[in-house]
Amino acid sequence: MDEYDFLGDVAVAGSVDSFDRAITPFLSQAFHAKSLLAIHFHRTRLPKVLFRWIPDKTLRQLFDKRYEKLGFMVDPFFHRAFLVQDWEACLLRDIAPDRFESSEYFTNYFGDTNMVDELGFVARIDNDTAVHLSMGRNQGQRRFRTNDVVRFGQFAKILAPKLRQILINQPADDVVEAQPLDRRFHAMAQARHTNISIREAEVAALIVQGHSSRAIGLKLGISGLTVKVHRRTLYKKLSISSQNELFGLLVNYVGADA
Repeated sequence: MDEYDFLGDVAVAGSVDSFDRAITPFLSQAFHAKSLLAIHFHRTRLPKVLFRWIPDKTLRQLFDKRYEKLGFMVDPFFHRAFLVQDWEACLLRDIAPDRFESSEYFTNYFGDTNMVDELGFVARIDNDTAVHLSMGRNQGQRRFRTNDVVRFGQFAKILAPKLRQILINQPADDVVEAQPLDRRFHAMAQARHTNISIREAEVAALIVQGHSSRAIGLKLGISGLTVKVHRRTLYKKLSISSQNELFGLLVNYVGADA
C-alpha cells in the first residue's frame, strides 16, 4: 500500500474497526514496528483497548494480562494524555519519569516482553478522556530515530484528529471505575491493617511510576529531603525495603481485588 492509498483509507474510516484496518498494515511496515495498539483512556475508569496488533504471542499475553488491570496506571502515555491540550506525538523515553527505566514496571513489563522502544501519540477528547496510539519495537531492532519521530508526527496530524472524531461519534460503552494509584496504595495499606497518610500514598504512587526523590518533590511541592523521610516511613510501615517490593505489594493487592 502506498502513502496516498493509506491516507485515503484513513479519510473515509468511520469506525474504530475501519480505522484499524486502514492504519495497521501501513504503519507496521513503514516503521518496522512489532506491535501497534490504540487505547481509550479515562481519568478515573479502566481503559478500553480499541484494537491491538501484537504478533508475538508472549508480548500479546503479557499485555492482555497486565495492562488494563494495572499497567496503564504507571504508563507514561496515560499520564501524558491528560497534560496535553490537543494532541502530541512523542517517544516513550522523552515523556517517562527520570528513573522510569530502573523502575520495577519497566523491568517487569519491558524486560519480559523484549520491547526496546515505543513511539506514539496522545490526543485529548475532553476533560476526562483521551486516546493513545503507539507502535513498539523489540530486541534486535534499533530504537526509533529522529526521522521516525518526524515522519510519525506528520501522519499524526491526520490520525489523531480522525481517531478522536470517531470516538466522539461512537456510543459510550459500559465503564468500570478505577481508583487512582495513590488511593490504591492507601487501600492496599488498610487491607494490610497499616495506616499510611495521604501524602505517603502520593509518594508511593510516584515511586512506582519511576520518579526520583527530587522529581517527586517538584511534583508535590516539597523538598527532596522530605520525600526521603516519607519514603523511609512508608517502607517501615509496610515492612519493605525497596521500590521492587512496593510495586509487588501493589500487584498482589490488585490481583486479590480483581
